[in-house]
Amino acid sequence: MPVMAGTTGEGEQVQTNEATAAPTADSALAPDSRRLLALAMIETGTNDREIGGAGEVSRYQLSRAVWKSYTTSQDYTDPEVSLQVAWQHWNYLANYFKQKAGREPDDFDMYVLWNTRFGYYAHKGFSQREISPVVQDRAQRFVNLVNRKA
Repeated sequence: MPVMAGTTGEGEQVQTNEATAAPTADSALAPDSRRLLALAMIETGTNDREIGGAGEVSRYQLSRAVWKSYTTSQDYTDPEVSLQVAWQHWNYLANYFKQKAGREPDDFDMYVLWNTRFGYYAHKGFSQREISPVVQDRAQRFVNLVNRKA
């Protein structure tokens, strides 16, 4: 299980463990290219070198503790490594949500999980109305990006 934190070289590979194994491609939980692009656009404008105010790394703005739970690589600017780490973490969060909330997460839920400290959304009863208006606005922008016409 990865270490959760708020809202990461040569020969190193991203490691997957069974606890974070991805669901099948047709699962509603699986991140796709639209969702991961929307996430990168909101978090950093797809800037691989962006470092967040709390030290978050990569285009997906993951805490270093979360990053390290998925890979030994410290090449935070490598878009391929970042993609693999983000994909694994997305799946972890989706599975966590499904287990705790008893339903599939939607795009709004996933962004709230991604953008807040671990446990925040659960503490709010996974209610979209109970979270901060700022988080609501960001999550809605994410949903809009995911659903925009190309």
